[in-house]
Amino acid sequence: MVSFHIEPTSKCTLECPLCDRTWFYETFNKRNLHEININHLVNFVGTNKDIDMCGNNGDPIYHSDFLNLCQRLKDNNCKLSITTNGSAKSKEWWNKLNLILDHNDKVTFSIDGLEDTNHLYRKNAKWKSIMDAIEVFKDRKCKLVWKYIVFKHNQHQVKQAKEWSIDLGFDHFRLEKSDRWLGKKDLMPDKKYVDSYHEHQKAVLINPNYKSGMSPDCLKNNLPMNQLYIDSEGDFYPCCFMGFSPRTYGQGRWHQPVNKQITELLDNNNALKMPLNECIEWFNRIPSCWNKSNFEDGRLVVCDNACGN
Repeated sequence: MVSFHIEPTSKCTLECPLCDRTWFYETFNKRNLHEININHLVNFVGTNKDIDMCGNNGDPIYHSDFLNLCQRLKDNNCKLSITTNGSAKSKEWWNKLNLILDHNDKVTFSIDGLEDTNHLYRKNAKWKSIMDAIEVFKDRKCKLVWKYIVFKHNQHQVKQAKEWSIDLGFDHFRLEKSDRWLGKKDLMPDKKYVDSYHEHQKAVLINPNYKSGMSPDCLKNNLPMNQLYIDSEGDFYPCCFMGFSPRTYGQGRWHQPVNKQITELLDNNNALKMPLNECIEWFNRIPSCWNKSNFEDGRLVVCDNACGN
């Protein structure tokens, strides 16, 4: 079964320091705001699909018609996984979402610390509205997950948060090691909370002669089927890493080589204009890049960065 990773909107109420959306605003003093057309998306995805709604730039719950989107996807017998910061929605709104979801679905709250620390990275987060949402989901059918990214300022609260997650009724507490401190060493946690994979990622981006093997997550049974990504403008990519911001090439991005390579590959990839079988055709150009000996010859930096080993 094909599974999709969908970003319904690029809108978010937060201003997390390492978020691409924050970088865009600080660089150009404007917001790049989009939200996907529900009718086109539902028709494109079809029935009986696994749908993961988690933003590259935005938070899915801020799509202006998110409840309707979820209902339409559930009407098509899709399984939904929603990841959100959980802020700035009313109890009434969360109750409506809770009624739409069933035992096949999952809601993940990204909460990085407790009341005194969550907002230090997740700037503008509204603690009371997050707690209101969690209270609503105490009576639910779906699964509930607390995702906790570890930083220097919240690492001392991991044990307390995990214990509290049980009292709050979460099904799972997921500790996440991250590179969300790259370039901001004051956010970097102790070594035991740092994923050693970031050394590989750093080498890929700064060393043109670095070599690694490939274990592409986008393939399933050697076919492009896993977590295929559709962004808030409807553009279709093999994964969310490749769909980060390729159209910003030439605008001074730190990952400019990545975007240059992908821009040269992009063609006929908008899910709002073409069916899946046509959008996916450009994917066929990508596996051949994995066999290139170096990045200058066309080996894709983003693939090595995300799925190299």
